[in-house]
Amino acid sequence: MRIPAFWHRPRVTHFAFLIFLVYVFLLFSFKFLQNERLREDLAKAQRQMIFERPNPHWDYSNSWRRIGNSTLRHEIYSAYFDARTDIVGNVRMDDEQMTIGSLRIFAILPERLRDSSINCIVRFSDFSSQEIKAEEAGAMHDVHNNTFAAWSIMCPLHASRRSPLRLPQAVALAYASNRLSHLSPTFIQISYPRNMTNMFGRSRPTISVCVGPLHENYSNVLRLVEFVEMYRLQGATHFYFYYVEASEEVLRVLEHYQRIGLADVFEWNVQAHMQDVHYAGIVAQFNDCVYRANVVDNFRYAAVVDLDEVVMPLKHNTLADYLRQCDEGRTAGFVFRNVFFHRRDSNDTFNAPSHVLNRLLYTQSKVRRTLEVLPAYIRSKVVVNARAIVEMGNHQVYRAAPGYADHVVHPTVGLLFHYRDKCINCKMVLIVDYTARRFGSLLFDRVDNTCLEVFLNRGICDLV
Repeated sequence: MRIPAFWHRPRVTHFAFLIFLVYVFLLFSFKFLQNERLREDLAKAQRQMIFERPNPHWDYSNSWRRIGNSTLRHEIYSAYFDARTDIVGNVRMDDEQMTIGSLRIFAILPERLRDSSINCIVRFSDFSSQEIKAEEAGAMHDVHNNTFAAWSIMCPLHASRRSPLRLPQAVALAYASNRLSHLSPTFIQISYPRNMTNMFGRSRPTISVCVGPLHENYSNVLRLVEFVEMYRLQGATHFYFYYVEASEEVLRVLEHYQRIGLADVFEWNVQAHMQDVHYAGIVAQFNDCVYRANVVDNFRYAAVVDLDEVVMPLKHNTLADYLRQCDEGRTAGFVFRNVFFHRRDSNDTFNAPSHVLNRLLYTQSKVRRTLEVLPAYIRSKVVVNARAIVEMGNHQVYRAAPGYADHVVHPTVGLLFHYRDKCINCKMVLIVDYTARRFGSLLFDRVDNTCLEVFLNRGICDLV
């Protein structure tokens, strides 16, 4: 029996399609390997360059500034030189130019800006300028239905291979819907490492702390001092504070920590957007802080927390010990799950020494917490590898550099102790937890010493 010819056609078609898929796979594999080799060669060439900061006298303090037409209320805050080329989509390395990094800029713009593209105008120390199309520009996460949002803009930097290497000194944003942004650009200084030799060096394996913005005339001096001293006992060596409004006493404490080199303090003058951007622009602030910790100060870790939150390891003596033993190098962020302690709960001052002046420390007097541990990314907080972060959120890492991933800390290993003023569900089951009291004796003394140094006449920090 003869088989009709058309019965063979489907098999031939399938075979040809399979060959096509294999061809496409090999083509993409070749392109991928070629791109990876290009990036490796680029990284080697980049490390051999000599970078000089274009403005050696820059002091790294920023403030929100209007972009173009003031009635639009578009604002820009900071810009950072990012030496990572693996986060740049289209890298170059030919006879003419090579990619040397990118600029990361933080701004507040309408959540739905109608412009299809945004440009960066970079200015050099000789006042020459260059316009670069942004490779990334968009509202970051956590908008929460507000009309304005924190924006992240990334513009790649390519340097000529035939002329002396120059780094830009300042940058401005330009886009069509705000004509004055191009006609009268608002330039802000670009932040570089304090020590340019750290550009490609290993990050310092110490912990910095990014603190949420102080607003609504924040005045709880005792909580502020306890927060700092608790994290210092856990291994933190530097703090970044941003304030919208704070009492005179709180500012005195911040000035004290700044004077002894323990903190950087920035005015977060976002008053124009208090009602139409989420939580005083906290997403822009946390991202600015993580980039500052990485680019400017070369810290490996940044704990991204609020003043009523303490990251608490349960099987290690301190947070520094936990990170030293558990970080294998490719973790973008250690996610600590949330439990609540409530302010309205009764105070237990049993372990407060009789000689201390400041007895009502919240980590020592609140000993009952919720039994339920909230799921990861629900009110959790993260200790990040600052060099791995591309976009940081309030409760999670939204985007990390290639090759990095989150690690959710098991609740038997570590938790986020959240000392909340108001309980979300006051009927939640509570259990006694004395974990924080292992820091008690040192913590009481450190708080008293700081309060005595700042408030010489009485040595007492106000508790609000």
